[in-house]
Amino acid sequence: MDGRFEPGSRLNINALAAALRVSPTPVREVLARLAAEKLVMFEAFKGYSVSPLLTPGQFADMMHVRHLLETDAARHAAPRINLPDLLAIERTLKDIETLEPARGFQGYRQFNQLDQKFHELLVGASGNPFLLETYCAMNVHIQLARFYHELGEVDQHDTLTEHYSIYRALGAHDPDAAVQAVQTHLNRVEARIYKLIETHSVRPAQKGN
Repeated sequence: MDGRFEPGSRLNINALAAALRVSPTPVREVLARLAAEKLVMFEAFKGYSVSPLLTPGQFADMMHVRHLLETDAARHAAPRINLPDLLAIERTLKDIETLEPARGFQGYRQFNQLDQKFHELLVGASGNPFLLETYCAMNVHIQLARFYHELGEVDQHDTLTEHYSIYRALGAHDPDAAVQAVQTHLNRVEARIYKLIETHSVRPAQKGN
C-alpha cells in the first residue's frame, strides 16, 4: 500500500517467506487473499505480481459505478433511515474527527477504514443487501488508498465536511438533498485524486504492463 513493492513488480514466495521468517505456506495464503482484493495478480507459470495502479480511465470508470450505486443508495436510504443507522453514522464521523492527519498508509489506514465504514453504512441504509454486496466487492477504498495515502490533512478535513453534509441530509429524510450531497462528495473525491496524480507525477501503468 505504501509502494514499497512497486506496481508490476514480481513477488517471490520463497524470498518473502525468508524475509518474514515463516514457511512459504502462509505467504501463499496471504497472496491468494491479496489477489482476491485485487492488490496482487496471479498468472499461471509466472506467479504473483503487484497489481498496477488504476489508469485514469479505469479510475473514471470505477467512480462512474460508484456514483450510480451511492446516489441510488442515498435516494432510498433518506426516507427510511432509522435512528440506530443515523447514530452509527454519527459515531463514525466522531471517530474520524479524533484522528490526527498523517501521511503514508500506516498513518492513513485508520482514516481509510473509517471512511470505508461511513460509505458502507450509507449504502447499507438503503435496505438493499445486494446493493451493499456489489459496493463492497468493488474494493473502492483499497484502490483509493493506493493513490490517496499521501494527501493527509486537507483530504481528511474536506472529506469529513462532505460526510457531514450527507449525514444531515439523511437525518432530514430528504432524498434530493442526500443525492446532491453524495454527488458533490464524489465529484470532489475525483478532483482530489486527479490533483494528486498531477502533483505527485503518479503515472499509473497500463493494465498488463
